[in-house]
Amino acid sequence: MQLFETPPSTWEQIHLVHETCYSYSQPVKFLPHRLVLRPREGHDVRLHSMDLQTSLPSKVRWSRDMMDNSIAQVEFEGLATELRIRSEFTISVPPAPVGGYAPIFIPHPSAIAGIEQLAATPYLQYIHPPEAGQLRDWFTRSGLAPAPGQTSAIFDDLAILIHRVIRYNRREESGVQSPAETLRLASGSCRDMAVLMIEVSRTMGYPARFVSGYLESDSSRVGMGSTHAWAEIYLPEHGWTGYDPSIGKLVGSGHIAVGVSHHPRGVMPVAGGFHGPAGVGRSLKVNITTRRLAGDAPKATDGSNGISNGSNPAG
Repeated sequence: MQLFETPPSTWEQIHLVHETCYSYSQPVKFLPHRLVLRPREGHDVRLHSMDLQTSLPSKVRWSRDMMDNSIAQVEFEGLATELRIRSEFTISVPPAPVGGYAPIFIPHPSAIAGIEQLAATPYLQYIHPPEAGQLRDWFTRSGLAPAPGQTSAIFDDLAILIHRVIRYNRREESGVQSPAETLRLASGSCRDMAVLMIEVSRTMGYPARFVSGYLESDSSRVGMGSTHAWAEIYLPEHGWTGYDPSIGKLVGSGHIAVGVSHHPRGVMPVAGGFHGPAGVGRSLKVNITTRRLAGDAPKATDGSNGISNGSNPAG
């Protein structure tokens, strides 16, 4: 039996380090944090090792949420003016196909039936319900919206369209723009474009979800990468299929997913708070570094080998 679409000997390893540093002008008490940092494993991703460290003494408890994401709940001890969280892992991924990924042609409308209909419900609910009609009209006016009974590369076309009309803007502000705002400004971050694609897909009756993770890039190779977001659409006979509208393409081996949700708030990489004096100043720095290693054949594991939690200072 052939377990992998490509020979395991051709797979490549990616080593990634994600460092988050919060700095404050006075000592503060850190509330429990929720971390979504562990790669999602499967037939196309193998996790070899992972290490999670915090600068403050901490207790870490791992669990899986309703979307089957691995969640680290972290409780910190003591006061400090700085909190550093360092996640480091190595994964194996198959190589990209020669010539790139071919467009996926699917029939319209979506043909989800049986038990999948109930499971799809959260992924069909709008994040911004009042904007659904506007988004449907926008895609129809583009001339790319499929007619009933038509087979086309709907979501390849949609990803390319968003990439063409929305200028990428690496926003430092938290939160996500509404799709209507992204269209009005004709600019947005990767998460803004992902939400736009998700909402348009839902107007056509296709389940869609938000993906949080990383994208291997020139910036990440020199330690200046950032977290990334894209969309996954549920396509009958293909399953969950990733599209990155910020680059206008299907996701590839350089996309590393750590969390999925029907709503972007469900998979923030680092979420938490603090208690401190009023007016305390604070800053945030995030550094993400990736590098390719010599590949090894994927090996089946129980999902726990090579995973450690610690409270040693990052470094």
